[in-house]
Amino acid sequence: MLVQTSEAPLKAKKPTKKPRRKTAAPKTAIWETPGELSLDEWSELNSRDDGGRYELIDGSLIVSPAPPFRHQRIGDRLQTYLETVTPEDLIPVTATGLLLDRKPGVIPDLMVVEAAPFEEGAEVAQPEWVHLVVEIVSRSTTATDRIIKHAKYAEVGIPHFWRVEMKSFRGQGSDDLPVIFTYALDENGEYQLIHRVAAGTTVDLTEPFKLTLDPATLGRLR
Repeated sequence: MLVQTSEAPLKAKKPTKKPRRKTAAPKTAIWETPGELSLDEWSELNSRDDGGRYELIDGSLIVSPAPPFRHQRIGDRLQTYLETVTPEDLIPVTATGLLLDRKPGVIPDLMVVEAAPFEEGAEVAQPEWVHLVVEIVSRSTTATDRIIKHAKYAEVGIPHFWRVEMKSFRGQGSDDLPVIFTYALDENGEYQLIHRVAAGTTVDLTEPFKLTLDPATLGRLR
């Protein structure tokens, strides 16, 4: 039975909406997983216009400024000379990426690498393709070149490592600059100093290939 009433029907109240809290926009990380870079991310970092080098060693990102003029000139002259003395199956190359532990790694000042993998399309070097790696020490990379990279190149088994000192250093004595230190891996996988060659001194090397080295030719501007 229907009952009439004078009261107006009650309208259902709409539930009150609580104001949404504003959330901060997610930060875009340099890499997806801290301490790791994909090859594409590494390549993107090193393609920036700032001229810097972005290297990853054991999870630590090392950023170096663009090399100064004299540093780059020594590297260019050394590459030009090595082009004339390396065997046909090897290529000297500057500022090219080198993987460490199969992951993005470092950008040596100069490497002598096997040509075959790059003729087949490789873009980044693997340690087993590298016969010689060279670092030119500058003010911003002193500790990295003398200690960190020295240890890491030995760890990954690169047979020959050269360090070029182009500025005054402790223990220089009467040696004229630049001075080149050449190292070779021993049977225990550690680098042993083979030669210390000052500018104006000539030494004949048989490894990693035959060549005559006088650092004075590298230090000249022309």
